[in-house]
Amino acid sequence: MKKREVAGLNIALLDILTGALGAVIILYVAVPKGSPSVQEVSAPSPQSVEALEKNYENLKAAAKKIAKQVEETEKKNQLLSETVSEKNEEIESLRKELEKRKAAGSLEVQPPEENQYRGKGLPVDVGFKFKGKKIVFIIDVSGSMVREDRIGQVKAGLKMLITSMPKDYALDVVQFPGRNRELFRPLWGYLKNLESYQKDEVYRFLLSLQARGYTPTRSALMYALSKYKDLTDIVLLTDGAPTNGNSSKEASISKLLMDINRKNSQKVRINTIGVGSSFVKNRGSKAYVFLQELAKDHGGFFYGF
Repeated sequence: MKKREVAGLNIALLDILTGALGAVIILYVAVPKGSPSVQEVSAPSPQSVEALEKNYENLKAAAKKIAKQVEETEKKNQLLSETVSEKNEEIESLRKELEKRKAAGSLEVQPPEENQYRGKGLPVDVGFKFKGKKIVFIIDVSGSMVREDRIGQVKAGLKMLITSMPKDYALDVVQFPGRNRELFRPLWGYLKNLESYQKDEVYRFLLSLQARGYTPTRSALMYALSKYKDLTDIVLLTDGAPTNGNSSKEASISKLLMDINRKNSQKVRINTIGVGSSFVKNRGSKAYVFLQELAKDHGGFFYGF
């Protein structure tokens, strides 16, 4: 009897173990592999948190950059608005000046023999007539003078003119702008009679001229009017409207004309030559009006080529 009970117990225990093993196998087969647990879904990995933080910082940097660009654009718009207002004021000032001059008489420049210096001119072989024999040539060597080889034309023309002048003429040559951001640069800084070796110095000076920079016409003219004693004539050769110093900003033409009128107490005749095809094609440009009015105010000739 005891032996049977032990055997029955062993058989029952074996059945239980076999059933448990079967249940484990069924569960293993039934449950899908790789399904995330509840814990895995609710708690993101450290790597994904780091990626989110990185994206956040990138977005912050991008937003800051855009804000800076918006600020810079607003500043540029403000500057443009101020520039437009300033230009409008200059245009209005020039319009009033032109109306004033039209009311006083024709804007056309009279030829030298018909103006106040009639009969006083001294003929030169090339056809110009000067008031006297003490002359300063002021030459524009700004960057635009490289177009159409304008600087080359000026060099050749001046060399021909100076070659034809007798030795009792006294002159100097001033370039503008000068070198190393100077507003102007004279050859001598005083008037010299045209002996043969002085002419050679002028030729070498002309040969050294190179087109670069802006058009500080005011500085060169004011220098000539204040520097040279007993000066009779100025010849200005340029291709563009005056600028404010060594900058691209155009100067006020009406103000410059008035300042030169006040400065020219010696009654120096100011002659002007416009260089470049634009002087023939566009007679309403600032450069054309400036040179025409400057010559008219000071009894000089005005030519464009």
